[in-house]
Amino acid sequence: MEFLLISFIVIVVVLFLLMPKNKKFIVSKNHTRQNKQKGDKYELQIGKHYQQLGYKVYFKGINEGLKDQGIDLIAYKGKETLLIQCKNWQNSQVKQEHLRLFLGDCTAYLEQNHNIFAKKKVKRVFVTSCKNIDYGVQKFVEENNVEYKIIPYNHR
Repeated sequence: MEFLLISFIVIVVVLFLLMPKNKKFIVSKNHTRQNKQKGDKYELQIGKHYQQLGYKVYFKGINEGLKDQGIDLIAYKGKETLLIQCKNWQNSQVKQEHLRLFLGDCTAYLEQNHNIFAKKKVKRVFVTSCKNIDYGVQKFVEENNVEYKIIPYNHR
């Protein structure tokens, strides 16, 4: 009888210890999916914003997924092309490293597609929903010719 009681307690403890891990995994998986959906909605919102400004927009991030090479949208109007990265961040602040990565992605993309963009005026645009901008980011944007736009996320 004592053996059964100890076995029962051990099983309950083991199940209890395992349960939070499984629950965390499910929550994390759902959180990742929700972030992806929120990011896609923001990209659509920003793409529509540029369409209203007269640009033709290719939704690179949505169409190509992880193969988007760090560029979410490409907007065309006349001889002007915008390479746009969208970050729908409410709680995270944009750091210089995010902008450096984006600039590197733009440089690589332009080198790979030199024939397409040779006669275009290309601008790099970093769009975020985060209202906070620190001094380092502000200086980096000014010194590296990047357009930095804060456009709030429309929850509709």
